[in-house]
Amino acid sequence: MIKKILVIIIAVISINICAYAIEGNVKLIFEQRIDKAINILKNKKETNIQKTDKIFKIFNHIFDYNLMARLALGREWESINAQQKKEYVDSFTKLLKKSFIEKLKLYNNQKIVVKSFIKNKKYMAKLKTVIIDKDSKTNVIYKFYFSKKSGWIVYDVLVSNVSIIQSYREQFSDLLNNMDFNTFLKKINSKNISNSNV
Repeated sequence: MIKKILVIIIAVISINICAYAIEGNVKLIFEQRIDKAINILKNKKETNIQKTDKIFKIFNHIFDYNLMARLALGREWESINAQQKKEYVDSFTKLLKKSFIEKLKLYNNQKIVVKSFIKNKKYMAKLKTVIIDKDSKTNVIYKFYFSKKSGWIVYDVLVSNVSIIQSYREQFSDLLNNMDFNTFLKKINSKNISNSNV
């Protein structure tokens, strides 16, 4: 479980794909930005919160947190009002970042190898990477959609074929079967829920 958590953290922080990068350059840009994120992690003079702030500035613009939050909520999204949607997206984003901060201490010089960027549909693609630890290798796949306004945008990450969005959706579904939406919001804002894939 610890390795699984670590894998997604290391892989995600490595992203800084230019918003308008054409598909042929995504792999190259990804590789060029890995060192920058890793160097932030290696800085022992900064706290995990400081590292998180810097790292999220690197890739915030290429993650669609709104879509990720909506997909994680599933059908419930259509039944909530605009204010609840806004509060939920904010809470979901904070949940991801909080999980990230808690797991930063697990980083231990793992190597990241970018394998390939593959379009599986006209506006959909996958970036395949491998995390190499001392005695193991773990596949991490980033799922992208293409936006004319923003370029290639990440909307899900798969670790060993397990989707972080699907994992959250299962947790959220269980919670919403036992509480109303406002109580659910309070729950995900607390420390009582986390995603082992993040």
